Amino acid sequence: MPIIIAAITGQILAEEGRPGSLGKNNLLELPEGMIEALGHEDFKVRHAGQRELLAWGKKDLQGSIKALYRIYREADNPEVRLRSREVLKALVILKQPLPGQGYLGIQMEASRWKDEEGVMRPAVLITEVRKGTAADLAQLKPDDLITGLDEVRFDDLAPTSRLADYIKSKGPGDKITLKVKRGKEHLELTASLRRRPAALDEIVQWGVLPVLPQETEMDEDYFQEWLKKQKKGDRDFPQD
Repeated sequence: MPIIIAAITGQILAEEGRPGSLGKNNLLELPEGMIEALGHEDFKVRHAGQRELLAWGKKDLQGSIKALYRIYREADNPEVRLRSREVLKALVILKQPLPGQGYLGIQMEASRWKDEEGVMRPAVLITEVRKGTAADLAQLKPDDLITGLDEVRFDDLAPTSRLADYIKSKGPGDKITLKVKRGKEHLELTASLRRRPAALDEIVQWGVLPVLPQETEMDEDYFQEWLKKQKKGDRDFPQD
């Protein structure tokens, strides 16, 4: 039985899926008024509606992506189209396959710190935090001292290598807990690792630091490729 989703743009009818596209079978029914809120004349209502739509979408990524793709493609109201696109992009990024090694997003050097018993211990000093990376989102800061992560304690003379190897052993999307000394504070910060940029391999190959794309640029590029595939499926298998 087709499910009818009411939206500002009119009635969006579900149909059987087709190869090469998302299809529209089993579309989720959006909560009443949620899409309408995206086009409301009050900015605060639009902004709140976008947040609520994202929270709703995270509960069922596959189903909500299907529903929001149709709304994004068929919306007449520019504000609805813009905000539904932003939510759709966020959900697609969350669902993307993330092969390869994990990436934290810091520049670092070896350091030491004195524990409560006065014993000097190895640590990793953060010298730079790349904007938009896992480290940035976890609110790590330059001059922070990483004294350990998860169950790992730095007990050797190469804490930077130990940290780097541990991060590489994880995958994008994995969460790690970092033990951080910031001034006199001792913090535990959780970071959700991102995908390691391929350009980092140039450091090993050429001995120079490459200009790395921002995470936001990488996400946008991925989303644009995703949209191209969906639109190609729409052209190859047009609606009746």
